[in-house]
Amino acid sequence: MAETLPPPSAAERKKAQDEAFRLTELVVNSQERELRVNSIRIEGVDYTRRTIVEDLVKPILESQNLGDIIAESREACHRLSRLGVFKDVGVTLDTPTDPYGAAGELVDVVLTVKEGPRLYARTGADFSNYDTTTNITARISNAFGAGETIEGHASYAVQPNVALNESAASFASESGSYFQLLFSKPLVPKPVFQRPNRADPDARVELAAYSTNRNMSLYMSHEEEAKGGIARYKTIDPLKGTHEFSYDVAWRHVHKVTQDASWSIRQDAGHSLKSAVGHTYTRDHRDDSMLPTEGSFIKTREELAGLGGDVRFVKGEAEGQWAHPLGGGFSLTASLRGGLLLPLFGQRPRINDRFTLGGPNTIRGFRQSGVGPMDKQDAVGGDAYWAGGLSLFTPLPYLINKPLKGHVFVNGGSLAPVNTRDTLENNARNLIRSPSVSAGLGLAVRFSILRLELNYCLPLTATTTDVAKPGFQFGIGITYM
Repeated sequence: MAETLPPPSAAERKKAQDEAFRLTELVVNSQERELRVNSIRIEGVDYTRRTIVEDLVKPILESQNLGDIIAESREACHRLSRLGVFKDVGVTLDTPTDPYGAAGELVDVVLTVKEGPRLYARTGADFSNYDTTTNITARISNAFGAGETIEGHASYAVQPNVALNESAASFASESGSYFQLLFSKPLVPKPVFQRPNRADPDARVELAAYSTNRNMSLYMSHEEEAKGGIARYKTIDPLKGTHEFSYDVAWRHVHKVTQDASWSIRQDAGHSLKSAVGHTYTRDHRDDSMLPTEGSFIKTREELAGLGGDVRFVKGEAEGQWAHPLGGGFSLTASLRGGLLLPLFGQRPRINDRFTLGGPNTIRGFRQSGVGPMDKQDAVGGDAYWAGGLSLFTPLPYLINKPLKGHVFVNGGSLAPVNTRDTLENNARNLIRSPSVSAGLGLAVRFSILRLELNYCLPLTATTTDVAKPGFQFGIGITYM
């Protein structure tokens, strides 16, 4: 029978606390002690190139005292973790064996790492009001020993082929597909224009090739195919935010236009070539990106198309979110977003470049892309939009510690074309004078990679072209208004 040890006595607990306090005080009082690094030993590196790891830990050698050594060693562990190669990183300090008797002024830094698995694969399925998507992702991490990632992703969506005219509904299936091959590499060491001797894995380059075919028949009378490539440069700063600079070239094809398609769809049918540069800035200080209870989020995106190809415009979007805890498991979230598209050189905006609005992830209580201008049965989008929402999340009885919340919301917004011949004041007035607004309540569930909502929605105001969807609405996704 296993022997049960008695709990420590009050005297033993007091002795342990005094010892911990003495060690802490010793370290604090010794931080200014002059101490230099004799060597850095790295243990546990099997596949990763040692030169990459050495570039990340080299700043430890610049330490002048014990405090510097501790701080630089901790920061080196953070850099190694951000490389995306190691799942465990630890550091210890050791006394070197110095034949010249200087061991008291030197210290060895021992970094112990454990490389993560290099192969990863996942399959899954997502469900929403509008389609069912199956997907598969395969990834090779640390492909060539320098933190590179090679990833392939494929998804296939199936949705009911219900025509916009209910009397013409059929039970066939329409599909959409998406394929992407991505190569990503951290820039270690940093380029020469960065701070010398300070390699950092937070700057990355990415190259991606993709092919997609989107079935738009739920709210537009066509399908859209696109094939292209993207080059990106990313810099990541947890405090200041992430910057992403990109160049995207895509061949696009609006095809399978139905017989009853509107003129807005027909005039943009066929091929187009977009060549664009873009910049995205993201700063996320929320405690949870899926179902936040505290913190703020800001994201902006600018895009300039026209560096070649036959599509020319400038486009900008911004969104923000603020979450605040109210106590007792209650929290309040406010969201706001907007966008503007301006054609260049007198070119008319195309149907596949305009904004759309409405649906369970933006303005609930309306059909997907059901807010804004319509041409016959087609949602043709707009050149400017704004949308805002206010959500109250509440705890549920017996489920307070579960990622399941009650949800009460009000959201609204507007989408409109921009008349470049009219004044800015008149365009702004057209955008804000008749917002589409809805309210409702339901449930929000947070999963590891997405959020699910089931809400009862009641449209409060709508324009003559909006397609309202009162009653229960089901949504699944990553970002919500």
